[in-house]
Amino acid sequence: MNKEWFKANAWRLGLAGGLLLLFIITLYFIGHSSLSGSKSPVKDPAPLGQINLMSNDGKLVASVREEKTNVGIANRSQEPLMDKVAAEDDSQTRKNLPDPLPWFYFSPQVALDSPKSLLNRERLVERMSLNDFAYYQVKDQMLLYQGGKPFTGFYNTDFDGWHYYKEGVQEAYRLSSVDSQRLMQERKIMADLTPLIRRNYFFVKAPGANAYLMDSKRVSDQILYKNTQQVILSAPPGAHNSYILATTENFYDIPMEVVEEVQTYRGTWLHVYIGYDELGWIAKDTTRTDYVPTYYSERELLDEIEYAVMDELQYVDARIGVSFINNETMSQISVQDQSFFPASTQKIYVLGELYHQYKKGILDPYESYVTLYDEDKVPGAGIIQSYPAGSTFAVDELVDLVGIYSDNTAANLLIDTVGGGDTINPHMQNLGLVGTSLYGKYYGGENTYFATTPSDAAKYFALLYNNRVNGEPWDEQLIEKFYLNSHTFLRTLIGGDTRSWNKSGLGSTEQNDVATFVTPYGSYSLAIYTAEPANRDYVAQQIGEISLRVHDIFNELRSQLWITVEDESNSEYVGEEPSAEEVTDSLEDNEATIFDEETE
Repeated sequence: MNKEWFKANAWRLGLAGGLLLLFIITLYFIGHSSLSGSKSPVKDPAPLGQINLMSNDGKLVASVREEKTNVGIANRSQEPLMDKVAAEDDSQTRKNLPDPLPWFYFSPQVALDSPKSLLNRERLVERMSLNDFAYYQVKDQMLLYQGGKPFTGFYNTDFDGWHYYKEGVQEAYRLSSVDSQRLMQERKIMADLTPLIRRNYFFVKAPGANAYLMDSKRVSDQILYKNTQQVILSAPPGAHNSYILATTENFYDIPMEVVEEVQTYRGTWLHVYIGYDELGWIAKDTTRTDYVPTYYSERELLDEIEYAVMDELQYVDARIGVSFINNETMSQISVQDQSFFPASTQKIYVLGELYHQYKKGILDPYESYVTLYDEDKVPGAGIIQSYPAGSTFAVDELVDLVGIYSDNTAANLLIDTVGGGDTINPHMQNLGLVGTSLYGKYYGGENTYFATTPSDAAKYFALLYNNRVNGEPWDEQLIEKFYLNSHTFLRTLIGGDTRSWNKSGLGSTEQNDVATFVTPYGSYSLAIYTAEPANRDYVAQQIGEISLRVHDIFNELRSQLWITVEDESNSEYVGEEPSAEEVTDSLEDNEATIFDEETE
């Protein structure tokens, strides 16, 4: 069967074998032709930037890049790139190429992380500890920088004063430390005298509504307060720092300066001062029930008196200090306030402590007695230094001797009686008389130190007038003793319907006086202290003239309190009160909205 199949298909097998042999021979010749073709010379590359369409190149598009050294990151050759560039350019040689730059030259962090590197054009030399000052080396110059820029202005060195710099370069002009301190003091004086308008803002909030930043309205008016049952707030109601400072119980018939006005959801509120002392915020009233408008200005009174005193002081050739205080409002103004040796005016503080002990029952003016010994006797003003040792005096007798004769021996006995400076000084400090000290006694040598200021003396007399030292009846009783004073000084030129009392003090160069005046238009206290005069004989007359000028200004301006203001339209604080709806609309339209409260 198999033989018959092979015989029948022999011709097919022979044909298949022949075709296979032919296929093998063809493959052989094709491979040989390709190998022999690779030995042909390499053709020149196509010109740069051109497309080669020759089919025998095996590519349709050649590289269009220029023939340049590959400096990309893919070239990881260890050969220095600069050497390779030089080898390809006959115009350069290795010797005239720049030195290789360090690896970090192209780092964007070099200037930030290495500010002192010599590679920086502006090289940091030294950074100062304050105000971002630093010294930089720029080319061959040392420049002063602030905030990364050349500084222009004065710069203080530790030991060499203030130097002036222009665009970082130190100029020849400089200031010593003494000159700079003087200029700073002058600048402060000018700044204090320059009026500045400051904007005040308040956070005002109503229940269930948004919160707004309110811009207050500046006003300038005067009122005379009449209601004793209102409250004074620290800020408008609803403000973050608003709380009750006081009631108006003690502010009846007190003139106030209105300086600001702000609308809130609880009405309109006024920012008020008494003179230049801030009081707080009161509710606006358009019915003239809580207050009435007035032509009188406490600030004008203080300004006019300050100007008059400064004008008079130019004619007084002595060290001098003056202090005025309106006893009705306790507004005070001082000129050249400084520490003085008080001489006999120091006795007012001794008497204040004495009456304090009367009040406490420690001493009795008529039942407490003091014995005089030889060691108690001192020279100077007085009469009892000639009394025999062993003489006894009721305490009130010693007070009369101090009032009439300014008796130094009697004053020393009283100092011992009340407990000396250790007892007197704390009492005076509690009254706010921080510039007053009493240690030792009159003619006590090195163990004695007396000091006070015109402002302390004037304030003390104002407190006495208002029964705020020891209260009634003690302050009134002490005032009666001051009527006994034999030297008038500040009272000399004052007449008419004005009542006054004073306590004077005379020292080796000092001529001091403190007095209270009660006029038909109100009361005030005045203290004038002098020392080291060029001509002592003129001082008493000069301070008397100052007192007269103050008296006239006080009465002239205070009389305006009783002039009725008829035209309400001239006052900022009167007029129709806006409705709650108008206030709400105003708040919603205010562009100063800063945040909204989140609602649940």
